[in-house]
Amino acid sequence: MASAPVPPLPYPGPPPVVLDASPVPALPAGLRPPQVLLAVGVVLLVAAGVAGPALVGAGPARTGVLALAAGAAVASVWAGRAGLNSTEEACAAAAAALALTGASTGDRPLDGGPLPPLLLAAALLVLRRVRAEPLTWPLAAWVAFQVAALRSLDLAAAGLPRSALLLAVALTGLGTTVVARRTLARVALVTAAPWWGAGVAGGLATAATGAGAERWAAAALVVVVAAALLPVRLVEAVESLVGPPRLVPVLAGLTAGGAVGAALSTDGVLALPAAGELGVLLVSVAAARLTGWRRGVLLPAAEAAGGVLVVLAVVQLVAGARWAALVVLLLLTALPAAWVAAVRRDERPTAAPTALGCLAAAALLAVPAGLLPPGGCAAALTALYAASLAVRPGTAADVRGPTGAVGAVCAAAALVVLAADRSWGQLAAHLAVQGALTWAWGLHLDRSAGDGDTVGEDTVGEDTGEADTGEADTCRKVGAAEGVAAAWTCAALAGSTVVEAWTLPAAAGLLLAAGPRLLDEREPSWPTWGPGLLTAAVPSTVAAVVLPGALRPVLVLGAAAVVLALAGREALRAPLVTAAATAVALAVGLAVAELPLPVAGVLVVGGGLLALGALRESRPVAGFGARLSEMR
Repeated sequence: MASAPVPPLPYPGPPPVVLDASPVPALPAGLRPPQVLLAVGVVLLVAAGVAGPALVGAGPARTGVLALAAGAAVASVWAGRAGLNSTEEACAAAAAALALTGASTGDRPLDGGPLPPLLLAAALLVLRRVRAEPLTWPLAAWVAFQVAALRSLDLAAAGLPRSALLLAVALTGLGTTVVARRTLARVALVTAAPWWGAGVAGGLATAATGAGAERWAAAALVVVVAAALLPVRLVEAVESLVGPPRLVPVLAGLTAGGAVGAALSTDGVLALPAAGELGVLLVSVAAARLTGWRRGVLLPAAEAAGGVLVVLAVVQLVAGARWAALVVLLLLTALPAAWVAAVRRDERPTAAPTALGCLAAAALLAVPAGLLPPGGCAAALTALYAASLAVRPGTAADVRGPTGAVGAVCAAAALVVLAADRSWGQLAAHLAVQGALTWAWGLHLDRSAGDGDTVGEDTVGEDTGEADTGEADTCRKVGAAEGVAAAWTCAALAGSTVVEAWTLPAAAGLLLAAGPRLLDEREPSWPTWGPGLLTAAVPSTVAAVVLPGALRPVLVLGAAAVVLALAGREALRAPLVTAAATAVALAVGLAVAELPLPVAGVLVVGGGLLALGALRESRPVAGFGARLSEMR
């Protein structure tokens, strides 16, 4: 039987329940009531232990607090074996806090001797061996060890003993970071950082100012604690705390290099060159031999340490004006750099220019050292420039660029040295040699780009060919300019007043700058041949007409005839027109110059009228187109 529908209520129903949509504050994930009780119990227990000395005195309170700590430790061990993990950790925290309080009862935390905190740290490590699960035991042991170290600072003498104490604590913290669990590793690293900084500062000061064995002992300690940073970089738990991948290795290298450099800086005449060479060898061997993950960790450290050693050695040698020792250091630096460039392709763009630059610097410093005269230094620098050009065809583009830049600096330095010494004859010779080498390299690039050959380890494609073409143009122009400068220097030294001594080198330079374009049938002749030929022809033609003498006109006409014949054979417009104009202008000029002034005037006026008549016949204007009978 179906039930009848329920009639509506004669009054309004209760208001609907509206739930508050605001979020409830979230509790830590997985937190349960027993854990809250355990936390409150730990706080109350520790509070009672701290308040004990004020109630019963220091002596009884120390005994009571330590007894309470022992009881909490026993309870922690029992809870762990019973499987009560939260209770085990809570009791361990209470025991550690009470033990630390008992060890300092009656004293301020950092007053008193280091023995009580050390004994406490040992006891906590024993508990860590008994029960490995609680984090509290090793964490509290690390805290107790630091308290003992702080209490020992006043007992350690200033200098090496105190630095050794600080570095020992830092080394312990870094070792704990490597072997401990995530939380303890992060705490140990953060708390070991101040010890590391203070210890390194003291160790560096002792290494720089100490005497004898004390200096080297401090340097060795700093090197050890710096090397201890490297394993820390590989610990995943502290990766977010140590910054970029290269930061820790570079810091370790700078620290170690600074310590060794400080120790060597006051250790005799040979110590500074030895320090610089040690830095070079360190960088070179690391760059040549390290591979894989070891390269990523150790190479930045080696580069930083080696760089510090080299910089310290160079700065002190320069400050002491020990140029001969610096020359030896630079020569010894170039050898490992060249070795690295030979065995490591990826290091070649840096190692090859470094080797070349060290040799160039050694040649320059050999002058104040009295090992080379300025002329010998310039010869060595020009030879280095030639060597940089000689090896460029066998190298890749990323090596050719830096090496070429260093080679160019060598060439310019050679010229500056000779100019400063006012050796003008040698300067002209070096300009000629460098110009020939530079122009020859530009010609080689032209041929390589045109034939699609392989330059070094790169095949000349579209982009590389365009780059080589631009470099070839620059090299040809620079080489030609150096040749012109060499010729002009020789002319100035000879005191020559002959016009051709200045114009013919300039003309030859313009033709050499054009290079293969002179013979390219696709190129018009005026841009390539014209500037050089006009530079040679115009001044000589004017001088042949104006200046007295019969030899110059004969030579100019002979040269014009030869150029006319060759240009006609090769179908070159610019040489043909230039030579013809030169011959005609010279003949007319000589004729005008030899005639009496009235006859010369008649010739000039007649030639002008002929030219004007021809012009107006081809391009008539008003008046010139009318008949004489039509004129008024």
